[in-house]
Amino acid sequence: MLAAVAAAPLSYVEDGTAALLVLGTGVSTFLAHIFADTVAASAIRAERRHVLEELRDSVPIASSAAVPAALLAVATTDLVSAALAQALSAGLIALRVSGIPVVAARLRGSAVSFRVVVVGVVLAVVAAVVVAVKIVLTH
Repeated sequence: MLAAVAAAPLSYVEDGTAALLVLGTGVSTFLAHIFADTVAASAIRAERRHVLEELRDSVPIASSAAVPAALLAVATTDLVSAALAQALSAGLIALRVSGIPVVAARLRGSAVSFRVVVVGVVLAVVAAVVVAVKIVLTH
């Protein structure tokens, strides 16, 4: 999602194309995740419950696109500038990326330590650098 938000020209934000690109990226990633995990699991076990579990586990993918796309869509109404909407969307995604180690620690039953939080911040910075490099190399 971060790359889709960051790579969109401001004209795409202004005319709503960026919001559609982020939604499309989210939906396609959501479906690809469910498909891949379902195919992999069917080689092991074929249970309807597993598909429902995959749907549940994929909700964060869908939600990671919904709010940034909504923020980008607001820019089409001139309530906020395209640049501000894009910056807020990218910031929100980076914040979510920084939370991954915290969620992983909680799922493992581990305490959320200062180290885990620092790893999250570093992860968000690395994600932002990767996106910046991608934009520089491909645009």
